[in-house]
Amino acid sequence: MVEVALLAIKDLSLLMSSALVLILLCLLILRPHQNAFRYVYRCCLVLFFVVGIVRMLASLLDWDIDVDAALLLVINNILFMVGCVFFWLGPRWFMHAPLIARGARHSGSHSHKLTSDESGTVADVIAMETQPQLAEKLTEFMVLQKPYLEPHITVERLAAKLNVSPKLLSSTINNELHMNFFELISNYRVAEAKQRLLDAELSEKPICEIMKSCGFNSKSVFNQAFKKAVGVTPSHYRQQHNQP
Repeated sequence: MVEVALLAIKDLSLLMSSALVLILLCLLILRPHQNAFRYVYRCCLVLFFVVGIVRMLASLLDWDIDVDAALLLVINNILFMVGCVFFWLGPRWFMHAPLIARGARHSGSHSHKLTSDESGTVADVIAMETQPQLAEKLTEFMVLQKPYLEPHITVERLAAKLNVSPKLLSSTINNELHMNFFELISNYRVAEAKQRLLDAELSEKPICEIMKSCGFNSKSVFNQAFKKAVGVTPSHYRQQHNQP
């Protein structure tokens, strides 16, 4: 009975290990990035198959050798632990690990410097700031700091103010706010222009000056953006709301 139980445990261990190897191998093929941890896993995988092939050939060809079953079980245990670590870290870690490693390697070298986009990307990975959170941060920053009033504001400058990469900021605006960067800036500028056009203290101020104070450089662009958002031209809007 004891021998039967041991054989059953051994067969079950082999079955579980084989399934685990198959799953990990599939995930390994699907992952484009490389790192040291996965090289260790590959070594374990190769060793597992080598031992398995030797045992199979010894059985088929009646070789007078006996590969210690304990060795196979040790390898199976190693594969199992590596697999647990793999699933515990998750695929997100494998996707970002090379970026983090690259940032650490470049930061310690005087002969190589990170570009602004690379350093921003590494900062995004380390901070692990999700796009919804960044969208809230962006909205608050736009309301309080009003960076859209700068005539030459760009996605790079705004990203630097928020301490994120331009790529992440642009992606967040597209995915969370459902518009592009230029539409975002234009909407805030138009909203600012509407407030100033209704301000009694600015009633005598020319629309052209209000346009420039809101960040617009072109009158035609301002009129087009304003009419698209409000439905009327800036002058008509002022007349409608300033009538006694």
